[in-house]
Amino acid sequence: MAPPEAPRFFAATFRDPNQIAAISKWDMDFRQIEDGEMQADFKVRSGPLISVMKFGFSRRVHQIGASPKDHITFGIPTHSRLTDWNGTSIETPPFLSFGSGDEFDCISDSGFGGYTMTVETENAMKIGEKLGIAVSDTEFGAFLLPATPPDRSAALLNDIQKLLANPNSSEQGETHLIEEILRIALGGGADRREPRINRKALALAAAIDRMTATPDENVPISEICGDISVSLRTLERAFNEKFGIGPKAYYTRLRLNRVRSLLAEQGKDLSISDAANRYGFWHIGQFSQDYKKCFGELPSATVD
Repeated sequence: MAPPEAPRFFAATFRDPNQIAAISKWDMDFRQIEDGEMQADFKVRSGPLISVMKFGFSRRVHQIGASPKDHITFGIPTHSRLTDWNGTSIETPPFLSFGSGDEFDCISDSGFGGYTMTVETENAMKIGEKLGIAVSDTEFGAFLLPATPPDRSAALLNDIQKLLANPNSSEQGETHLIEEILRIALGGGADRREPRINRKALALAAAIDRMTATPDENVPISEICGDISVSLRTLERAFNEKFGIGPKAYYTRLRLNRVRSLLAEQGKDLSISDAANRYGFWHIGQFSQDYKKCFGELPSATVD
């Protein structure tokens, strides 16, 4: 009989959290929307049955993405707040389901941190069957449980921390953790909160989609308003309510984040001016000032 597969460990601190994409199955787009130096901490334990990740961000971040396909993923925030998760305002640390390949959109305050747990759907189905729990990827879409009993939350966090600290394979420990996750996720069905959709949220999403589609053009906000048939006043209010900044400031940060990721990836082979120009920054002196204000460092420091 072959020995059990040993878990793989990874730990790193990034100035640009998008660098985690190199070792992650998540489809993520982290957009720093608070000025200042970013510190994004990640610690990952990938075992035979479950992958556990601990994370933390020093600055406020708009997170957009999709969970890994053919897996079901859950999350537990432990520090600071998610001020918005798929249109839902969150006051207390919830239990989150990211579904299987489902899209999500959230805003995390500075100092935010927590854990995610990702299980192959097939493994979850087998473990659930032994518990008498029917598991499917459609059962676990994007939802949150506003509150979990404190004793159960504490026990779950303890199991997660044990796995992260354990250098040896522990299939029994992984199975136990998956069992607890399934019990919590299915036990709170009556308290689930599904993503909310309203007209203001739809307008804001349309504006962000427009900005994301043209990060290289620096399209005037008035033109975006015309394209999506929303008044500037309405869009200003929607952005300030959700992000604490207006649409122009958000668009600038989106483009600055794109430059930052490009410099982190190709900075040795690409000039700073070429990277800036690619995303519509033509006045390099002003660009450098805006970049330093946003990220707490000059573009040259990102390259180094």
